[in-house]
Amino acid sequence: MSEVAAYVLGVEEGRAVALLSSVLGTLVREGGNQDGFCIYTAGAVTVVMIPAEDLLEIWVHHSKAWPSSPAFARFLAARLACAVRCDPGAEAADIDPYSDAVLEIDREGERIVTLT
Repeated sequence: MSEVAAYVLGVEEGRAVALLSSVLGTLVREGGNQDGFCIYTAGAVTVVMIPAEDLLEIWVHHSKAWPSSPAFARFLAARLACAVRCDPGAEAADIDPYSDAVLEIDREGERIVTLT
């Protein structure tokens, strides 16, 4: 897989950078912009982090560390001990990919939730 994404709830960017650096190699901040997102690189891998209110959106490009967004979200939820949301993708083939349904993973397990 070359691109995975997840939405981490209640975690500061620095913790996420440190965790991802332990897997991808040292992430170097390449820059950000006035819209608030930051770009990090580790070799050919690019990580984009977009902070919002109590939410951190993370996109990882050009990495084979995780085969899918749900696998990436499970990794983040377990290692950061927080709730994480992602597109369920092929793991929930019966869900319309254009719906507001997401896979939510936390200490209590996994569930499909609809954002409103």
